[in-house]
Amino acid sequence: LDPQNFDAYLNKGIVLEASGQFEQAIACYNRTIELNPQLDNAYLNKGCALNALGRYQEEIECYDTTIELNPQNPDAYFNKGR
Repeated sequence: LDPQNFDAYLNKGIVLEASGQFEQAIACYNRTIELNPQLDNAYLNKGCALNALGRYQEEIECYDTTIELNPQNPDAYFNKGR
């Protein structure tokens, strides 16, 4: 894994999340955010993983950041409202 490739970390996080490894997925999303703090989908995906762990306040903060970065992202509004 290229340590500077934010897409690789994002994709690894997606795979980890899909396999139920939420803490590891969050770590990948955090690395993605470190490398590219403007990538709204990293916050969106992190919010979904946080939801699975019952960490709802942190989840909402991720969706708020997603909306701040990309007000046109409908998934952030949907996820925040459920």
